Parts: sequence; C-alpha cells; structure tokens
Amino acid sequence: MALARLVERIERTLYVHYEDSFVYFFEPNFEALPPELLIKLFQYLNPSDRSAAALVCRSWYDAFRYIEFQRAVRLHIHDIEFVDNGHPLNKLMTSFRYFTDVRITKVVFGNKSEFWSEFGDGIEELTFDNCVIWKHKLVSILKYMPRLRRLHVLNCPDLFKAWKLIENTTVTWNLVMPELRHLSLARNNRFQDFHFDQLVQLAPRLDSLDVSECFSSIEARQRVLMLNHILEFVRTTCDRLRHLFLAGTPIDNVFLRGLADIRALSLRSLALMVCEKIPTNEPGIIDLLRAQTGLTHLDLSKSLALNDYALIQISRSIPQLETLILNRCWMITDYGITAIKSLVRLRHIDLTNCERITDAGLVGGLFTHNRRNVRKLYLGLLTNMSDAALTKVSFEFCDLVVLDLGGCSNSINDLSIQYIFYHMTKLQELNLDCCAKISDAGITGVNLEEKAFAIWDIELSFSIADLIGLRSLKLAGCYKITDYSFERCFNFKELKEISLARLLQISDHGIERLALGCPSLEVVDFSECRTITDRCIEIITKCEPRLTTLKLQNCTQITDKAIRHIVENCRVLRVLNIRGCINISSYAEKKLSAVKSLRYLHGTTPEVI
Repeated sequence: MALARLVERIERTLYVHYEDSFVYFFEPNFEALPPELLIKLFQYLNPSDRSAAALVCRSWYDAFRYIEFQRAVRLHIHDIEFVDNGHPLNKLMTSFRYFTDVRITKVVFGNKSEFWSEFGDGIEELTFDNCVIWKHKLVSILKYMPRLRRLHVLNCPDLFKAWKLIENTTVTWNLVMPELRHLSLARNNRFQDFHFDQLVQLAPRLDSLDVSECFSSIEARQRVLMLNHILEFVRTTCDRLRHLFLAGTPIDNVFLRGLADIRALSLRSLALMVCEKIPTNEPGIIDLLRAQTGLTHLDLSKSLALNDYALIQISRSIPQLETLILNRCWMITDYGITAIKSLVRLRHIDLTNCERITDAGLVGGLFTHNRRNVRKLYLGLLTNMSDAALTKVSFEFCDLVVLDLGGCSNSINDLSIQYIFYHMTKLQELNLDCCAKISDAGITGVNLEEKAFAIWDIELSFSIADLIGLRSLKLAGCYKITDYSFERCFNFKELKEISLARLLQISDHGIERLALGCPSLEVVDFSECRTITDRCIEIITKCEPRLTTLKLQNCTQITDKAIRHIVENCRVLRVLNIRGCINISSYAEKKLSAVKSLRYLHGTTPEVI
C-alpha cells in the first residue's frame, strides 16, 4: 500500500465541535502515534515509500529504523575513490544510520578506510561487483563483519590474478565466519581450486553456493578440473548444502551424473543450464531430478537441450516445487508442458520464449482448477498463444501479482486485455511491451467494437484504472496509445516505473496528466518517442520529486532547455540516458555535473562527469 493511501487512512481534517457557544478545533498529531502502531502501518509500504515517510518527523524516522525495514534497504557505492575524506564516505562516516546490505561496484580499493570498522558490525550482506581488490584487502574488510550471512564476489578478475598459491607469510587467511551461509562467485572465469578452497573455508556452516556464469572463456580441460573440484566440495558438504546455483555455467552429463550419485544430497534450490543433448543411457539430468525430490526452486533457463521427458520427470518427482523457470527452453513442446498440471504448489512460473508452446499446452498444463497459489506468471514471447488462451489465463490466475506478456502481439488485443483488467485486480507489475494491437479503447474501455460482457441491453467494459495497486507498467511499442488513455485512466498513487518507449502519439498534455496522476514515479522511459519535447521533460522533473531514472534515448526534439530543467528540478536522479538526442550540445551536457546524485550518464560525448 502506498504512502498516500496510508495517510488517507489515518488523516483527519480539522473539525468543529459546538458546546456552550465555544468552538473547539482538533488537529491530528501523527508524530504522537505509538511506535508499535507506526511499525505495523509501515509494513504495508514498500522500501521507497518508507524512506519518504521517514522524512515526516523524528518518530516516523525512528520507526523506519526498525531492523526488518533496514534489511530491505541497500547501500550502493558505485565508481568512487574509496577514501574516508571523499564523497560519499565523508557523509556516511558522520551518519548515525547502519546498513545491513552493502553493494560495492566498480571501485578500486586503496588505502585503509575506517568505514568497515564503523559499519561492519551491522552488515549482513556484502557484494563486490567488478571491483579491483586484492586478497589482503578482502581479509581486512571481512574481519570487521561477525554477522555477515551472504557474501558475493562477482566479476572480480584482479582478485584471483594476484592471488597466488604460495604468498608472503604476512598475508594470512585465518578468518572464520560462523554466520556466513551463502557464497557467490558468479561471473568469475579465472578462479582456481585453491581460491575456491580458501573462500569456502571461511564458512563452516555454508549451505548455499553460487557459481553461475563461470568458466565460459577458459580451456575445456581447466573447466572440467574446476567442475570436478566443485563436485567434490558438494560431496563433502552434502549433509548441509541446500542451495546450488550453476545457471549459465557450461556443464556436461558427467558432472550431472556425479551430482545425481550423491545420495545424501538434499537440495531446496537448484539452478543449472543443460547444454548437451540428453543421452538415452544414464542421463545425468534425469537421474538428478529423480533424486532431488525436495526441491522448491528450480531454474533451468537457457537449457536448449532440455526436452519433454525431463519436464515429465520434474512433474513426477518434485511435488513440492514452488518456482519453475524454463526461460528460453526451446525444445519443450505442448506434450511436456501438459505434465506440470500435477505441480499444484507452484507460485512462480516462467515460460518466456518457449516458442513451441501453443494453446493446447497452456490449457492442458497451466489452466487447471488449482492455480490460485500462483503469484508470478511470465509468458513473454509466446508467439503461438492466441487471444482465447489469454482470456483463459485471466480466469484461472485471479491472484497474480506479476504478469509478463511482453512480445505476445498475437494474443493481446483490446478485447482480451479487458478480461485482465476485470479479473486480475491485484496486479502490481504488468509488462505489455510490443503488444501493438492495444489502443486507447482497450486501455480505457471506451468505444470498444465488442464489449467484454454483453447480456441483452447491459454492456460492461473495464479499464486499466481498475488495477489500483499497479507499481510497474511497461507499454513500450504500443504505438496506438495516445494522450486520451493518460487523461482518462492514469491515476496510480503507487506506480513506480513506467516504460513508454516508442509511443508516437503522446504529447505534453498527456504527460502532464500522467505526472499529476502518478506522483510516485521513480523510473520513466521515453526512449525513441519523437513527440517528447522540452515541455514534457519540464513537467516530469517538476512533478516527480522521487525520479531516479530517466531514459530519453533518441528523443530528437529535446534540446538544451531540457537539460536545464533536469539540473534545476532533479535532486535524486541517478541514471540518465540522452544518447541520440542530436539537439543537445556538449556544452549543455557538461552542465549535468551539477546533479550531484547522478551516477550513470549515457550521453553523446565521451567526457566523464
């Protein structure tokens, strides 16, 4: 529930009470609400709304600092010089906040910093992404984090290049982190067995390992050696290992065969990519699926060799499955997808880009009487799905929170989308990218050629306004939508993200109605909208104080005046894309250095701001 709705529930206007000719005025005192009540109310808000609410008064800020709310906030430090007297560390060092989740990206670590000794005691999750860091620096940082539960070392090649098997004895590795449960080395191609051994020795109670997208650019012999080493680790820790992620890492049948043979292994989450054709004799993936009957999360994305037989085995062997991700599994057909009707506990289903699935498979596998538990459904790029199947989706999945229909241009039209608006009123995220048949009639329910419901002289139609809890909406490429839809339907107090890329019939009048009706927008995408002008940018930047991302790629009517509006009005903008805006001069682009919060600029000149 958004901040605006929370205020509406507790807000009372001044009122007058007449008694003995006296007039009494009573004014609400929100700052005097008990902390327990504030915490209960804040639980209905998402993290960004809670951050905004924390600025109201001191008591609301104290409620915002509740530990469970802090765990939903991440401190992201990107592309800076990591020194205590530089920005932003000099501000953080004087702060009385603490952070449980810290992410560091594109940072070169140099001299010693007091940041880690100051905040390390409260950090529970730490991520290094594409950083230049060495072993001794990593050790000096981790020693301040006794409560660390999740460690991510992503795409840090310099760490492993400089980390030698035999080193100076002054660099010791005697750390033990008893609370560490999850270790991720994803997107690292160059780490070796002794690197892996020393890192996993940090965590004697490790139960989750992620080596996704690793070993793709090394020799086959070295890749086999590393996979065998990881397999040996799994074998020795099978009694406590519960989550294993290998998505995007090339593995063969021998490795899968080895996993299947570990009888004591009982996983809850598994992610892998089946690249090789499944053999008829001793198929490793089939035996592995048969053995892991306790899985609740299974991600087989990009498994181009996964076939119907494997999917049938999943349906028979893993009845507790709640998340099934089959993104880009091109070999799956209707025969295989029909088998998942027995998986009655599914809450998250992803069939994106499974191009062989048609209406027959969807009706047989998805549309059963027991799909009320499903909250997330991804059906993007299913080009063989018809509008009749989509109508059936709206009936069967009434409690969906996330629905992705991007690229389903054959099934989405003005009539079929009406049933989505009627049945799926709990939707928070809706993706309709490239659904070019949708027009204002479908969005608003006005002037439809055929009504959604028509009985005798009674006709009913519906609009997107019925999705009152919508937080993310993607309409890129829906070029038939005009200002009329924004004027009539767009009044979403909770909407955070909207994509209007390649909409060719919108103007400043429609953008004004959008900005006034959706005051909580944080991410706006106007890429390739040839009708977006400087006036549109002025409206958005003035009416959306929480704007963090603005994409204006190839908006050819935008000039230097738009840059001036961005500099004057944007206080928290972090991402700006103005590539292809040919009427913006390099002189105006340099003025963006005045936006102190800006972290990512995709501009037309090579200068770095």
